[in-house]
Amino acid sequence: MAGLCFFALYGVFGVAPVQALAGQTHTCTVVVETDAETSFQEGRLRGTLRVQEMDGEPAAFVVYCEAFPGNTAGECFTAQFRMELLEENRYTMNYKSDGVFLQAEYAGAYQPLEDSGALRFALFRLRQRWAARLQRWLPSNLGQLESALLLGERADLSDAAQDAFRAAGVSHLLAVSGLHVALLCGVFTPGRRYRFQRPLILLRAALVLFYMLLTGLPVSVQRAGLVFLLALAGDFFLQPVDLLTSTGAVAVLLGLQNAYAPCDVGFQLSFCAVLGVQAAAALSRWEHVCLWPEKADTPFWLRKGLLAAANAVQVTVLATLATLPVLIAHGMTASGAGVLSNLLVVWMLRYLLLLGLAVLVLGAVSLLAPVAHLCSLVLALWLQVLLQVVTWCASLPLAHLYLPPRYTLLVLAVLGCLALVFRLARRMVWYLPASLVCTLAAVTLGVWAQRDVVTIALVGAANNPCAVCTQNGQTLVLFRGGESNLRAVREYLTGRGLPDIDLLVDLRQEPETLSFGAGMLLTLEEQEEPFTSHAVLDDVVLDLYHKGSGNLAVLGIADRHVAVMAGHIQLEEPLLVDVFCAAGALSDSVQSNTVLCCTRGPAWLDQVEGEELLYGGEEPALVLRPGRSMTYEGVEQLALQ
Repeated sequence: MAGLCFFALYGVFGVAPVQALAGQTHTCTVVVETDAETSFQEGRLRGTLRVQEMDGEPAAFVVYCEAFPGNTAGECFTAQFRMELLEENRYTMNYKSDGVFLQAEYAGAYQPLEDSGALRFALFRLRQRWAARLQRWLPSNLGQLESALLLGERADLSDAAQDAFRAAGVSHLLAVSGLHVALLCGVFTPGRRYRFQRPLILLRAALVLFYMLLTGLPVSVQRAGLVFLLALAGDFFLQPVDLLTSTGAVAVLLGLQNAYAPCDVGFQLSFCAVLGVQAAAALSRWEHVCLWPEKADTPFWLRKGLLAAANAVQVTVLATLATLPVLIAHGMTASGAGVLSNLLVVWMLRYLLLLGLAVLVLGAVSLLAPVAHLCSLVLALWLQVLLQVVTWCASLPLAHLYLPPRYTLLVLAVLGCLALVFRLARRMVWYLPASLVCTLAAVTLGVWAQRDVVTIALVGAANNPCAVCTQNGQTLVLFRGGESNLRAVREYLTGRGLPDIDLLVDLRQEPETLSFGAGMLLTLEEQEEPFTSHAVLDDVVLDLYHKGSGNLAVLGIADRHVAVMAGHIQLEEPLLVDVFCAAGALSDSVQSNTVLCCTRGPAWLDQVEGEELLYGGEEPALVLRPGRSMTYEGVEQLALQ
């Protein structure tokens, strides 16, 4: 109740005054924050701006801007901005968890000021210098990887490397987290107590605080760092520390600074992982007492080895299961190779961090350059082994695992209820076989329910998206746009465990050369006949029209028809379809019951008359069960003015 009351008060006194500025234009003095990156507009940045003054009056709030003049974080300037409310999408709650409640549109009147001298920008520049030093001592791809592992600096890390870590289920290694804090600060943990215990505690606390500030205070580092500081405070005053209680206290502290903090994905993943580790620790204690007590006949070395191996597997499995609901709820991908890859590579992280620190320290002293070269050589070999293992795990058949969000969350809820029932009945020993049977039944039912289902999603640029059609593990892409759309299509398919394109139909009028990598490619501009028909996927008919200044593709799924057009086609007889996936124009040659688009205010809005107009800002989709039903996902109805 106290939390709910605090959230309500935070909304009234912290959020409402900021959101009241929406729709207004003000002259603001702002500072570019450290999340700034290159914008889609040439010569501009996008990211968070901290407003220090507004119309000459002191102010203290942050906004997100898609395009503003600047070069790097820490710059200060005065300009005019039009304030708007945040658009509701999958990132809205993450913005709010960072204290961002408005988005700003740059309106001109730019005047540069002296750069900010705040500590966070000095540490940001220090982090960049250290990342550059690591990349000088190591081969370029390995230096970028070490910068991400040690400093959380992922700006230069290639997309291929990030995709491999994501597919292998170890992307958490690239985001500085509690694991990094524990491994680094654990170096200064003495094996036994001695007279200089308290000075060493203070030194470790200072190192933790410095590392937190150096990495930019991501929520996972805040959680781990504060828990570690609480533990050090307990050691300093000779008081026992309970990790679960400390974790709860830190969650409250983070919520007090921003009531939306628990909405951050990093917050949820970090705390769920800790709960999984705590559950594994409790299970290990039970195994130590009940399965292999000290007085058992099993040899000590064998008992110790079995317990250690079981603990490593249990920590990985339970932490993975604890974070799975968060990943699924946020539409993120899960990896079927996550447990294996974590067991293979997480233990390597400690040595990578220590060797990276050694290279940074030794490389700064010219006399120690030979030793730094030796450390960098060992580090490069170690990084190469890590990268090879991760790449191998990412190539496994189950690495790209797509789990339907709502169905998967339902199954996890059922398994959770079963656990509660067995717990109350004091029969937890039987929960494992019961949960396995339930999971097997759920997988079988899910595979059967998805058989022959056709999903058509609009992916890519909002004003000209591609249509990605999938059925029974096969993929058809109706392509519009350019390189960015192709990249979006590949990311969409990879996230759903379908990295390959079976058939790509290029609808563009003036196609530029792109490396599609599709199994089969059809280009309508090279089609000699004005009309062709093809049988694609399983019992799906693809009709292609090429005439004048436009190309049209119509998918026939049983008695349903879905059209996708590029340009503006004119046919002798209009076609009647169920759904028209619109882009930059409508055509009198295509008549539909429903128009689906990815922009709220398309240029052709005044041409819509009797059709139902649906909008989806983030990959809206049609789900068709041939001969049975057609439903929509991620859409809302737009009212015609």
